[in-house]
Amino acid sequence: MTRRAKNFTRAEAAQAEMIGVVLIMGILLSVSSIYLASQIPAWTKDNEAQHTAAVADDFSKLKVLIDGLKGEEFERTATITMAPDKASILTGSSPGANLLFDPGAEQLEVIVPVVGSGSAGGNWTIPNASLTFTEYCDQNNSKRVDTSFGMVRLAAPTAANLILDNTQMELSGGLISPYVYYYTEVTLTNNSVLYVKPNTGVLKIFATSITIDASSKIDANGSGSPGGLKGAAGFGTGRGYPPTAGYYYGNGGGGGGYGGGGGIGGCPSYGGLGGATYDNKQDRTLYMGSGGAGGIYTDLPEYGTAGAGGAGGGAVWLDAETITIAGAIFVNGADGAAGSGDAGGGGGGSGGGILISGRHVTITGKLSANGGKGGQGVGSSGDGGGGGGGGRIKVFYDQLTSNKDWSANSGAGGAGGCTGNTGSDGTIWDSKDDYTPPSGGLYYKSGYFVSTVYNTGNESVSYGELIWDTVLSGQTIGLKVRTDWNQSMVHATPWEACPALTSKDGTNKIDVRGVSSVSPVGHQYIQFRADLSTVDDAFTPALTKFKVNYSFAPQSPTLATASGSIKFSSNYLYYPNQKLVYEHGSVIKFQKEGGFMLQEPPIIITNASGKSALKISLINLTGSNYSSSGASTASVASTFKSYNLLAGSLQYPNLTLALTTEYPQVWSTWFTRKFQDAGLDASFYSINSTGNTVKVDLKKGVILYLEKTEVEVKLQV
Repeated sequence: MTRRAKNFTRAEAAQAEMIGVVLIMGILLSVSSIYLASQIPAWTKDNEAQHTAAVADDFSKLKVLIDGLKGEEFERTATITMAPDKASILTGSSPGANLLFDPGAEQLEVIVPVVGSGSAGGNWTIPNASLTFTEYCDQNNSKRVDTSFGMVRLAAPTAANLILDNTQMELSGGLISPYVYYYTEVTLTNNSVLYVKPNTGVLKIFATSITIDASSKIDANGSGSPGGLKGAAGFGTGRGYPPTAGYYYGNGGGGGGYGGGGGIGGCPSYGGLGGATYDNKQDRTLYMGSGGAGGIYTDLPEYGTAGAGGAGGGAVWLDAETITIAGAIFVNGADGAAGSGDAGGGGGGSGGGILISGRHVTITGKLSANGGKGGQGVGSSGDGGGGGGGGRIKVFYDQLTSNKDWSANSGAGGAGGCTGNTGSDGTIWDSKDDYTPPSGGLYYKSGYFVSTVYNTGNESVSYGELIWDTVLSGQTIGLKVRTDWNQSMVHATPWEACPALTSKDGTNKIDVRGVSSVSPVGHQYIQFRADLSTVDDAFTPALTKFKVNYSFAPQSPTLATASGSIKFSSNYLYYPNQKLVYEHGSVIKFQKEGGFMLQEPPIIITNASGKSALKISLINLTGSNYSSSGASTASVASTFKSYNLLAGSLQYPNLTLALTTEYPQVWSTWFTRKFQDAGLDASFYSINSTGNTVKVDLKKGVILYLEKTEVEVKLQV
């Protein structure tokens, strides 16, 4: 019994010990629970506060990444921490936050407040049916350019005139320097004669106007390739050939050829062959006529001396805007010389060439490119020389008035024992062809054309496509365009600061709204400049057309628009809930007590000499609407799409910024402070806030630098 009582006592002690442990643990657990219950909200609130700072830092990094996208075509990613850390291992997960991207939200417009007309618009085109470049040339400011040909091209360093009044003068052809004669005006009056020096090539005269009165002429008769001496071939591509000795020693020489073939000298079986044709009747090419061959002779003086061949006719090329010929141009071949005794006569020279090219051509006088006659053979054994072939006459024009007294006849064969053969007629060609001033000659190395100021007719103008045509000939033209709201262009971008639009051969097109010196809207007046340059002063580039299209808005036109926002909304348990918003390059922090700019937008307001200036970098966010909720991190990927400089320090008499935003008070406060910091009082601006709209009006003139970057945004969880 005693033993059993002892064990019972020991069991009771163990139970007491166990109960004590449980009670102590319960007390500890209760105390711990009471402590955690009081501390976890504080810890959670502290973590949520830390998260507030972290997510604000995330948005600051997001701003830097997006704002820095200007031409870098690769994706950048910023991470947004959606929820704070848990307070302890005993607490549950935070519900997390909401992240929303809306490309259409928070719109910002830059508006030019003008009176709209709503009419269709129009275009400025030069040249057209009634307007030429000359009529739109600012003569005082244009340098070293010529507009007299219905286009803009470099001018010649000298503007010499060739005026002959009862005067005779000789010029060399194009085989001798200066190769081409360039004049502004060429006039032959009162029995004046302009001779072409023999065998010196084509006389080329390029001018603005050429006039030959009824008493005057250009004489290139026999000025082509020389004829052959006795027994020798003539000179030139279509030269006549001498006869071979036969039964008779007095055979005639062959006539020269050009537009028509030369005649055979004397009897066909052993007379000298006539020269061949060359060149093409309708090409813009020209050559001298060719010489006839000399007749054959014996070495015995008693049989006489053979006649020499006649020289070919010379060549005359006239090229001018206006050509008036009441007198004559002669390029006839020379006759072959007669033989003496029983010797044969020389072949006649071929007719030469005449090429006339002009816009307005009037020919009431005479053009003659006839072949020369064959020389006469003497005695019963002396044969006549072959006649020279006719030359070539070519006339190209936009407008032609003429009596067509033009001839390119062949020369007759010379008489003799056997009469020489007549040559073939040459060619006459005239063609209506759009006149283009000739390339070549000596031009200034550079020059520029400045247009007069064009009035589109309404200040609500919106510009569109610019088209210009050029002929570069391997040279260059840089086109510059600028606009202003004042006809004096006093506020326009200086020419040296205007971007040059690079030209190519043919038609050039560009949307003028992408040119920084052009206001896309609101500038009623427009002007352009063409800078021409050449690396080879024998060639000039040419501007042949300028056209700019424009329209009129029915209301104040919008210069530029941007939109898009990325919004973060917290879902805190204990810390005050708030929003962080990226819009227009700013980061706004907002909670129920109000909001402020955490990061300022890329809008700079300055005041120089009492005139306000704005520099605005618009950020337009594109992509698809997307929202994300939860406690995990989210990534915001941004990719560059495009960049445009819309206004490079252009001036406007007034300007309006219109914002549609959920935070009008934040923006109004920020703008007010920025204007005040710039030293601009209320007479320069007004800020009006109605609902979700904020309008900022600048009223005393503003200089605007405006650029716009488009960025594609994707939210990724």
